[in-house]
Amino acid sequence: MGKGNVCVRGEYEGLYYIDLSNFTDKYINEDGEEVINYDLQHEDIENSLEQFISDFTARFKSFYPCDKWISRTERAILENSLFYIVIEDNEWSIAVKLIQKEEDCASYNITNLQAGLYRKYLEGIKNCLFNQFEELGVYGGAWTHGIIKRPD
Repeated sequence: MGKGNVCVRGEYEGLYYIDLSNFTDKYINEDGEEVINYDLQHEDIENSLEQFISDFTARFKSFYPCDKWISRTERAILENSLFYIVIEDNEWSIAVKLIQKEEDCASYNITNLQAGLYRKYLEGIKNCLFNQFEELGVYGGAWTHGIIKRPD
């Protein structure tokens, strides 16, 4: 799970991985081979993201849905004035990332606000993902990962 090839770079950022096997809808073709139905897999991923967005915005009212590409590989699905919540394909998983906004905010210190809230938001991401999945991947460093399980 995770495989660790997607990461975050900011001091107040973090991520969780959802293994694609959670979405894999396999069937046996006429040759007797097991085949993944990628159309259904994509639909399952999008339905899961919609549920996550609903759960997260119910918990954190400052976040609102968005659909914008913030890099070539990262799609923001939620944002507030301090952070984006981004998804990124990780080949074996979907990475759900909390990414710092880097806006010029001369009227207040955005970094201090991010420092004070990022752990709360990361915990919220984890809990909302655990509403749907029994285990999540966590970033352990370059090309390393770990697994955490939903508490009973």
